[in-house]
Amino acid sequence: MPIKCQFHLSRTSAVYYTGEQISGTISLTISKKPMQVEGISITLLGLSTTSWHEASNDLPQIEHNDSTGPTEPVQLHFGASKTHVEQTQQLAKSLILPPGCMQLGNFAFELPEDVPGSCRLDYGMINYSLQVTLERRSKHAKRFQLRLCIRDRIEFHELTPATIESPTLRLHLPRSVFVPGQRVAYQLQPTIPSSQLSTRLCQCISYESQQPLAKFKKVVRVLNESCYMEDELHLPLTAPIMSRQSGDNPIEIVYYLETHSDCSQPLRLPLFVGTVAPPVDHPKNCPSLGFVNFGLSEKELVCSSINQNQLLPHNCSREFSTSSYAKHCENPKLLRKQRKHSHIEGTGQGNHRGIGSIMCRKCVMKLSKQCVGFQEEPKESSPKEALKLFSHIMWH
Repeated sequence: MPIKCQFHLSRTSAVYYTGEQISGTISLTISKKPMQVEGISITLLGLSTTSWHEASNDLPQIEHNDSTGPTEPVQLHFGASKTHVEQTQQLAKSLILPPGCMQLGNFAFELPEDVPGSCRLDYGMINYSLQVTLERRSKHAKRFQLRLCIRDRIEFHELTPATIESPTLRLHLPRSVFVPGQRVAYQLQPTIPSSQLSTRLCQCISYESQQPLAKFKKVVRVLNESCYMEDELHLPLTAPIMSRQSGDNPIEIVYYLETHSDCSQPLRLPLFVGTVAPPVDHPKNCPSLGFVNFGLSEKELVCSSINQNQLLPHNCSREFSTSSYAKHCENPKLLRKQRKHSHIEGTGQGNHRGIGSIMCRKCVMKLSKQCVGFQEEPKESSPKEALKLFSHIMWH
């Protein structure tokens, strides 16, 4: 029996921050005959899952008589799952759903403050969703799902400079807090000459497995690299937010800056990537800017533009400033004013303003129809009309 379920959220986009309320209504549409249900409920579910395969040499390999190629090792599946939030509300008890559209009432869930944000990675994901369940007697339950984008609220309001040094090399960061899309500036100061210097912006993701045994898989990715003494490394706009230092999540995301040289041991400084951080050019009287949820305000999303400090990551988030907003809104007005005074310039020389100088668009169209031949049969104008047209052209 065809059934359609619609989620009507209280905001236009399904983007929420930790600690916010998720609310809305549910409607069901039955296309044919009435349907008996034992109950209708809605659940807010947040899960972290990891999954990968590794070859195992400990398990015995079975070789068949007709096998010709080399035997491949047995692949073991490693994985884990953790539930961050699971809240359920009853929308209706036993009832008969009539054909047509039916409103099931309101729902509201409170997101905890300490849950991680949504992300999709190579060997795992953190996923949040709303699930509506229709319980039916002697039949399998029908389920409908709507995915949500949850952002972890990690805010930094100070630049937090950092420095690490060895006897022969010093690494300094003017700031160590960032949001995705900003640039990481660094400075190297060697005490002895060095011919090989390499500074890397790295992302390290750790995946934890509980089945079939406890194990960790660490993946290190170099996001950007430079061989200069002083440079800026770009942090990708799509980089996920760092994990909180809780230690109980199957997926942990950290960032760091590392320097390798032939005159010193590797130097490493941690980087903190959150949802709010000061802009790149940080004046003392400028407030901290960062990711803003535009699901609550569509006008700012349409009118704002992107400049050096503005971020447009995945899912309606943007870093913006009031000065760029005013400048962007003035540009269309200036263009409209210029289009009203548009004209056609000729190739006339000197101060004489004849036919070859400046003519208005109306005169050019009249002259082209009579002299150039836009019509199949050119129309001959009277001497009075020709004199009037010539006077009008000379006046312009």
